Amino acid sequence: MAEILGRNNEDISEDARDAEASCDTSSTEVGEPCPVAVEAQTPATVQDEVPQPEPNLPESEPSNDEVDSDPRDAVQLPKQAREFGLLTRADVQAEPSSIPLIHGLISKGQLVMIAGPSGSGKSVFQLHLGAALLNGQEVFGHSIPKRARMLYVNLEGDLKPRLEAIEQHHPGWSFPAPDAMFLTRPWRLNDRDSVEDLANHVNQAGGVDVIFIDTLNRATPGSDENLSTDMGMVIAHANLLINLTGAAVVLTHHTGKAKERGPRGHSSLYAALDTCLMVDETESGMRMVELVKTRQGPGGKKYYFTIENIALGEDDYGLPVVGPALTEVEGSPEVEKAANATALTPQQKEALVSLKLHMQNGLNGEPLEKISHDEALDVVKAAFAAIPTKNRSTRAREAIDALIEAGRLLKNDSGMLSIGS
Repeated sequence: MAEILGRNNEDISEDARDAEASCDTSSTEVGEPCPVAVEAQTPATVQDEVPQPEPNLPESEPSNDEVDSDPRDAVQLPKQAREFGLLTRADVQAEPSSIPLIHGLISKGQLVMIAGPSGSGKSVFQLHLGAALLNGQEVFGHSIPKRARMLYVNLEGDLKPRLEAIEQHHPGWSFPAPDAMFLTRPWRLNDRDSVEDLANHVNQAGGVDVIFIDTLNRATPGSDENLSTDMGMVIAHANLLINLTGAAVVLTHHTGKAKERGPRGHSSLYAALDTCLMVDETESGMRMVELVKTRQGPGGKKYYFTIENIALGEDDYGLPVVGPALTEVEGSPEVEKAANATALTPQQKEALVSLKLHMQNGLNGEPLEKISHDEALDVVKAAFAAIPTKNRSTRAREAIDALIEAGRLLKNDSGMLSIGS
């Protein structure tokens, strides 16, 4: 085999020398290509073969290595596609993030609802959020990154005493112009011209970060809350107001007869919301807010507050003027237990007070930690002197049983009673 290969190599070398010699002769014709000499080579083994490069891909189809290097490499879409609004992954990444107003609750450009039964305190809660935003305070444990500007569309109730009550109850808080603007005349969210006019005047006044609308029902006269067409228009106009101003829009709304079913009206309204907060009054009188829907994390968080009527002086007729103000209550298991505690009737409160006084005074000035059920019954009967004699024992027994059930009285295994929490 070696001899054959060697002979072949010699033959190739002789052919190459003959070709070179023929090119050197003067008899070579002009224009004829000179043959290229082929070097004598030994046959390549499999290991010696040089890998062939991959065929070039078109420019519109980068190689796998290029694609893997950064999936967000900017690739320009055709001009008409960009004008239509089509985005690449890089375009999406380059879009600005939403600006938080109340971190974890409300951001600019969102549609938010605060809902609750009539008298639950939802308007007081909403105005409290607005005041906190104006003054750059933390609210219900959520940070406010920077002070915001607001428009409060007040279509229900007297606004003046509510503002005065907040300013008096929270020293240092105010509603400075032009950061705080108010609209108290009739205005319609279900009318496109009204929405565009409001947005135009707001922008001319310097713009706002959040628009509160109190209430949705007053802002949509003639609309049927249960019709998808009517609520579809309301949703479209709320989004239009957001797009024209860049602000968050916060709607105050009522719940239906079954408050556990959420905001009143067609389900499309709830589906369109970015955030929904439900306000209610607990049996103990404390107010509770539950974050039932959010696109910024898990819902279900609860907040607590109380409402106090602040004395604001007298009106022109000498009658007292009061306004509601909110006090935040830090959430805890004890607070939640107190919020869910059953409210006491006047008779039950009277029975509890009489028992507390009796046990504090005790015998010979020594407080009593426990008393028997019969002793408690005698104390309460004495306190119920205004109740007819024939009903007094029954009412006293009912009051004591209710206090035990509510945890206001504790009963041990031997039947002795003590004051509960």
